[in-house]
Amino acid sequence: MSISNENLPKSIRYSMGSANAVQSSTVLSRFSSVNGTTFSSTSSNQVRIKIRGNGFLQVDKHYLEFTITTATAAAQIDTHAGSFIDRVRIESNGQIVEELNNYGLFNAIKQNYNTDVNELYKKNAESGSGKLAIKFEPTQVGLADANTAAAVKVVTDAAFTADNGKLFEVERDAAGELIATGNSKVFCIQLESGLLKNAKALPDGLNEIDLILTLASDTQAMVSAGAATYTMTNPTLYIPAMRVENADVMASYRQVVAQEGVMWSGVSQKSYVNALPLAAGTPVLQINDRSLSCLGFVTAIQTATANATNASYSNGAFGYTDVTSTTKINRFRYIIQGDNFPQSDILINVADDGLNIARATEESCKALAPLGHNYCDSLISKTKAVSQFDLAYAASPATGGTDAPCGLLSVDLKRTSNDGMRMVGMNTAQNSSPSVLELNVSVALAAACTATTYALVESFYQMDSQGGLSSAM
Repeated sequence: MSISNENLPKSIRYSMGSANAVQSSTVLSRFSSVNGTTFSSTSSNQVRIKIRGNGFLQVDKHYLEFTITTATAAAQIDTHAGSFIDRVRIESNGQIVEELNNYGLFNAIKQNYNTDVNELYKKNAESGSGKLAIKFEPTQVGLADANTAAAVKVVTDAAFTADNGKLFEVERDAAGELIATGNSKVFCIQLESGLLKNAKALPDGLNEIDLILTLASDTQAMVSAGAATYTMTNPTLYIPAMRVENADVMASYRQVVAQEGVMWSGVSQKSYVNALPLAAGTPVLQINDRSLSCLGFVTAIQTATANATNASYSNGAFGYTDVTSTTKINRFRYIIQGDNFPQSDILINVADDGLNIARATEESCKALAPLGHNYCDSLISKTKAVSQFDLAYAASPATGGTDAPCGLLSVDLKRTSNDGMRMVGMNTAQNSSPSVLELNVSVALAAACTATTYALVESFYQMDSQGGLSSAM
């Protein structure tokens, strides 16, 4: 038998060393808003930041820093400090490169389905994210039969026996950082953008691009028992910029750019909002997505008034029912270009007897998986799937944050999860056939609801020889 290095454990293959990195230097680039320093949802609600780096911008390490100051009432952040943003738009030479509408809800979905426990506590410290919490529900001590120590001992012992050994579930809390009236806190977040949250750096020589953030309303960004308002000050984007200091490498790079430009890809989203009829029946919701590579659809159902209500989780509560453990939506399927996806309907039952959220959870965890992964890092338990999505917030401790559901109607359309491949999704733009979500409402909903569908799509970016940036999705 012939023995080669391939037959040896890596731990003793000393010749298999790492390659030396090219000579380079890195600085942390800082980009401040160019249209002011103080913003609110009711006046000056757009933040404009111009981005142009000297070198390769390492956008996978970017973060946006800003200060939030509340007024009128105390409030808690809804899931994560990304809730203060309603729309993200990136432009190059006046052309839209990427636009993320209904951003707050999409950000909350990503925080719940793409955050492991270690990252959750990092985000709790820097992004005001809710963390794991226990809803303590002790047994109430009953009324003693007599005003004697013995009678009181009977009822206190009964309560102790009922609680002794009881296990309380730990859940991901939708109620984030508490900001008292008039207080200020500084947060750092990463934007869930295909261009800015990407393993590929923005190429050297790229023309200036504009980042435009539209702020969310007071009621959408925070949950409050009062009518809390907020202002955002000093929004600043930080991105490490790497300069390659090897002349030969840069000469080869510039030659490639001059000949054909540079192309790379990421994952972005498009959103579609439909009103959900109250009555029982089988509504058909129009999506009509036109994408070169659609990786999947995820749909969040909420009350129609969620974004306009102070005491409602506008971003952190979405699910299958508006009455806990009572099945309202019992099946769904997507119909794309005339075919069913998945091929058999996904059934849902949130009642304890006959519980069935398995396939719905499976599809959500696959649809939201990053490219190169089979599943996402979900923090959603059974309890977070069967609760009612129209629960009301109250001041601590009755925030309802651990009860806020995160159930989605999803379908995964990726043909493979192998890393390093492009165009792995479904081409929904190849013909004019409509795309719809068909679901069955078995019991009438209690109030008007909306269904927000996100198409998770591959986005393709190209820098031309003149430094201009364009995209296709």
